[in-house]
Amino acid sequence: MHLTPSQHSEYQENGYLAISGIFPVSELDEMNTELNRIVSQNLEKGNPVNAPTPGWLLQLGLLSEKTAAFCEDNRILDLIEDIVKPGIAIYSAKLVSKEPFESTICQWHQDNAYYNKTSQSETRMSVWIPLEESARDQGCLQVIPGSHKRGLQPFSHKEDGTCNLGIDTEIALDEREYLPANAGDIVLFSAFLQHASDGNTTEKRRRAFIVSYQEATVGKGNGEQYKVLRPA
Repeated sequence: MHLTPSQHSEYQENGYLAISGIFPVSELDEMNTELNRIVSQNLEKGNPVNAPTPGWLLQLGLLSEKTAAFCEDNRILDLIEDIVKPGIAIYSAKLVSKEPFESTICQWHQDNAYYNKTSQSETRMSVWIPLEESARDQGCLQVIPGSHKRGLQPFSHKEDGTCNLGIDTEIALDEREYLPANAGDIVLFSAFLQHASDGNTTEKRRRAFIVSYQEATVGKGNGEQYKVLRPA
C-alpha cells in the first residue's frame, strides 16, 4: 500500500496522517506475546536498555528477530517512501506503554528536540502503531496540526512525566486534535510535529510500537539502531 496523492498532501499540510487497518490483530497478538517476553527478560536483567518506565522498551530493532522484522516491514516502508527520501534508514525504535491507571503524562514536545542532537534530517518522521486500543481515556496521541511547519521550538527539561524535553513556547491547545486508534491502525507524523499524551485512566493497557525513520543520505542515527533499509 502506498499513500494516495490526497493522503500525501494531508501529511504535508498537517504533519501527520492516520490510516486504519494496516495490520491484522492476530499478527499484533503475536507481537504482544513477543514483547511480553522481552519486557520480562529486560526487568530480570535490571533494565539494561535504561527504559524510562517498566512498560517501555528501547532499541526494538535490536532486541529480537521478530521486532527487527517489524521495523523493516515493507507495508510500513511502502507507506512512507514518498515522505522519507532519498532512501529510508531507521533512526530508532521503541515500545511505549501506558499501564492501567498510570497517571504519567507525555509532555508536549517535538521528536527532533532529541534527534537533532545526533543528526540533522529533512524528512525524519515516526510511525506510531497501536498494538492495543488507544482511546482518549487511555492517553491516545494528541497533536497540533500544522505545527511541524513552525520548526523546532525552544525547549527545556521538564520534571513531570516522560518526553521531558518539553516545548517552552505556548501550545495552541485550541487547535489540538486527539487521535484515538485501534490495534492495527498506523499514525505517521513528522519529527517536528508538536505532540503529547495524557495518562491512562482505564484498567486496560495502551501499547504503541514506534519506529522513527530518516532519509538514507543522513549517515548517522541513534547508535547501533541506525540501519539503511532502502538505499538512496
